[in-house]
Amino acid sequence: MEGQDGALAMRYKRGDKLILTARPYKLLCTVTTWFVELIGWPVMRLLYGYKAFGRTRLYRAPEGPRIYVSNHAIPLDPLLHSLSFLPELSYFTLLEETVLTPVLGTLVRLLGGIPIPADPRRIKDIEEAMAQALKSRERLHFYPEGECFLLNQEIQDFKAGAFYYAIRTQACVVPMVTVLRTRLFLGCRRIKAEVHILDAQIPPPASGRAITDLHAAIEFASRVKGLMQDAIDSAGGDKSLYRGPMPRIKGVNDRNR
Repeated sequence: MEGQDGALAMRYKRGDKLILTARPYKLLCTVTTWFVELIGWPVMRLLYGYKAFGRTRLYRAPEGPRIYVSNHAIPLDPLLHSLSFLPELSYFTLLEETVLTPVLGTLVRLLGGIPIPADPRRIKDIEEAMAQALKSRERLHFYPEGECFLLNQEIQDFKAGAFYYAIRTQACVVPMVTVLRTRLFLGCRRIKAEVHILDAQIPPPASGRAITDLHAAIEFASRVKGLMQDAIDSAGGDKSLYRGPMPRIKGVNDRNR
């Protein structure tokens, strides 16, 4: 189907709108997301013994738009993290290649996925999509490492995008971390995953100049990364588990690193 704003379902093509806001489409997104979340909760409990800590910090965070940032240590992190801030629903960013994949691409868009094109000529489109996401749901989720580093508990360098948009929109940033440890289950070594939500961080004021805000975003990103790494270390994240960057899947996440 065509990637038009009023379409209820579609296959994304390069050059299409990055976020759809028509009311029927948004309703379908909400229904799809809740259906996946209800199925996902017992699955995550079974696979990883999933627990979330620090949810009360969500209620203490400032009112208004909010940007979540997380480390990305397992492929199912998006489900773990979205379960951790229910009943809120959030948009999230991901590689454009994933959204271009038949069937999977449509599903992730229905779950709130916003593709990030590599084409530098679409920077303005990306900025407009970020603004629309925060206006529509007031929640937007980034993985600032840029990809999944399997079972990693030593956070990789952050890209500044999430923090730049936080400064430009004055959305508070709520960090959360996936903490991984091992446990014995029926005599076998299993990986246990917890999500720890940290205190909201207020971005520096916007200067009105893109280059100034970008420099401030780089410093802001470094500070938040430090807080997140401290949280993983304090919770006992097992750094011996690391398995390297998630292998590329042709047609899904095979953009050049």
